[in-house]
Amino acid sequence: MNDPTHMANMKTARAPKTPQDKKRFSLVPASAQYEMFEALARLARSKARPASGAEVAEIAICLAAGDGVPVIRAGAANGARLVRGNSTTVKGRRRRLEAATIASVAALLEDAKAWAVVVCAGKIDAGSEAHPENQADYRNAFHFAARYKLPILFVVANRLGAKREQRLDLRTLYAEFGIPVFSVDAQDAIAAYRVATEALHNAKHHRGPCVIEALTLPSAGGGQVNPRELLAAYMERHGNPPR
Repeated sequence: MNDPTHMANMKTARAPKTPQDKKRFSLVPASAQYEMFEALARLARSKARPASGAEVAEIAICLAAGDGVPVIRAGAANGARLVRGNSTTVKGRRRRLEAATIASVAALLEDAKAWAVVVCAGKIDAGSEAHPENQADYRNAFHFAARYKLPILFVVANRLGAKREQRLDLRTLYAEFGIPVFSVDAQDAIAAYRVATEALHNAKHHRGPCVIEALTLPSAGGGQVNPRELLAAYMERHGNPPR
């Protein structure tokens, strides 16, 4: 007869831990993490100054979208240019976002397999008196995209500062046009990748355009966050150290 006391004290056998068991779950595939890190390294080598604006977010978002999603550059968009050399550039200084929106429609019509478009809108400067047309450019583009529920991901760069006043407040876009706005740290590639997957999900299900705001935040210490170091730390924590 089995001894109940002995059976109660028995412990379930466990397999020995392996290095794989120590990895944390991540919504960002390891392959994408490596691609982002390599792209950020190339960006750092190609520039004398640190990455700024939406460059880090552009890299992450374009990689999340994949080659099947066309990319339209309405500004310099060095990050998008780095990982998507076949992207379309909208030339000219005025009404660039409107032109990029029209180019997005053309891209969707030309490629039956394209189900979304990424538009790199550059830096918001609508609050500047020197460029009064910028605000109308953004509003017209957003209004057109929202009216026809175009599957466009607008990537814009913005800066948060206590003394800076933005006349074009992206937080009002949902109330005004029904466009959801996702704000991410402009230096955090992982956050941008995650947000892009959610925005792409909306586009794939015909829910209209989204705005991804790559927001540069004021640093408490006065220094600038290094996006590669931030990504490398994330990769280390998740068992995928940079190669």
